[in-house]
Formats: sequence, structure tokens, C-alpha cells
Amino acid sequence: MSVELPLAAVTVTVLTEGVRFLYDQAGALLARRRERAAEAGAAEESSPTPPVVAEPRELPAPDPILVERFEAELRGLRADLHEYASGVDPVTTTDPELLGRVDALRRVLEAIHGTPLLFTGEPGDPGEPDATTVVRGRVDTDEVAGYVAAVRAERPAGTVEGYVRAKRVEQGGEVVGVDLGSGSRTRP
Repeated sequence: MSVELPLAAVTVTVLTEGVRFLYDQAGALLARRRERAAEAGAAEESSPTPPVVAEPRELPAPDPILVERFEAELRGLRADLHEYASGVDPVTTTDPELLGRVDALRRVLEAIHGTPLLFTGEPGDPGEPDATTVVRGRVDTDEVAGYVAAVRAERPAGTVEGYVRAKRVEQGGEVVGVDLGSGSRTRP
């Protein structure tokens, strides 16, 4: 099975710095969670991103509930990247296992911060003239009584990703990750 990894398109320098950035972000979230366990409701500050991260320029405050929910993933993926982040093992853009781990940690951090993280030179980087469009949508809800889609598009270009989590869907309700509707169905 072949998996296309957009991270393979970045330079080794960008990937190396990206690994360190993701590793540090995961560590900071875990440390902050531990420190603030007794300080419920404290406001989180945004974090600046290094130059190898094309978008966003500053990370939004993390969702503390998602930090708690993804704690095991943060710990495991951070541990998997330790030798790369510390410079012991070489970072290459041709190692599919490394790219998969980096992408997995990035997706966890994207969920926690509620925003995509694109590296410089990666498809979807707004600074790239021929950048591939990346559309990501996310819905996290307790109940759906009508129609909900994370992404709805008639003619999408590039990569489209949709994630929906609904605890309960009422009878007649419809939950869709990505709706590439042909226009034949009318939506509210």
C-alpha cells in the first residue's frame, strides 16, 4: 500500500527543524498540562512558530480538553521522535516511518490547536507559487439533529480532509466528513 506523504516534499533542513518544533510543542503541552492541573480555567497564550512553519504564524491556544484526551498520543509520538529531535538519528525525507510519525504528531497538534500546521515547501504552503490547496474541516459535537459536514465542496482542488465526531445522531440526522456533492441534493 502506497501512502502519499506531503512531508516528503520538504527539504531535510525544514523537516529536521519541523521535527524539533513538533517535539518541543508536544513537550510544552504535556508540561503545561501537569503544571496547570490545579489551575483550572487559566488562560493559555499563543505560541510563535519557527520560520520553517509556513502557516500559521502563531499557534492558537491549545484546547486543554484535547490535550488531556491526546496525552497518550503526545507522549508516545514525542518519545518516537526523541532521537531525531536531539540530533542522534539523521532526519531524511525518504524514511516513510519517520514521515508517518512526524505527520501523526502534527495531526494531534493540529487537533489540539484547531489549525493546520504546514511546513515551508510542503504542498499547501501559501508561499509556494504552485502550492496544492489543502482544505481541512473538523466538527466535534455532542448531538446532530439535521445535516452536518466537516467539508462541503462542489469542485474541490487539492487535498480535502474532513473529520466529524458526534456522540449522538438523531433519527433523520446526517453526519458527513467530506461532502463532494454533485449539486443534486439541497442542503439547509
